[in-house]
Amino acid sequence: MTAAQRPTVPDIPAALHDLHRRMTRTAIETCPQGLGPVTGVGNPGAALCLVGEAPAEWEVKEGRPFAGPAGRVLDDALADVRIVRAQLWLTNVVKCRTMRIVNGRKENRAPLAGELKTWLPLLAEELALIAPRAVVCLGGTAAKALIGKGFKLTEQRGQWLDGPNGARIMATFHPAYVLHLQTHDPERSEPVYKTLLEDLTAARELARGG
Repeated sequence: MTAAQRPTVPDIPAALHDLHRRMTRTAIETCPQGLGPVTGVGNPGAALCLVGEAPAEWEVKEGRPFAGPAGRVLDDALADVRIVRAQLWLTNVVKCRTMRIVNGRKENRAPLAGELKTWLPLLAEELALIAPRAVVCLGGTAAKALIGKGFKLTEQRGQWLDGPNGARIMATFHPAYVLHLQTHDPERSEPVYKTLLEDLTAARELARGG
């Protein structure tokens, strides 16, 4: 792809820059050193926004959501359904890595209630500024944070619901879950990946106004 062929992305507006500065201050005040923040990236005028739970090791290293092996699964899925990543807005509910030490090893964990309370108002501002037509929650934690604590991914995955600021919102599998299955249960990974593609395709069409 030549420079002329690459999709152009609008500049980040001042209000979003200000929000990112406040997110950075919040991270300094509340997050362990070196674990964030990882703020949203992409097209600030995107019609489609993907929201994960929290950055993991690779996201913190690269400073962007959905990096590393799980990010490559997402990149493959987006390519398979003809979605250009640069034209999306990608972010997480919590902007710092949430982790624990188990037997001397760092492991990711779901955000705690206090962490969600800290970051959800900032996420609400972020989504209001981006104003997407469609929001896709990747994984159950993001879905519970944005849709409601009673949300059940196994029962409600792929269903469009009323979301923030007039957007439509749905939840699907997180690419990290697909990656886990590819490693530990390859047979199950194929239908789960296919379902992820179907949900992303539906989101693409809704974001386009279809």
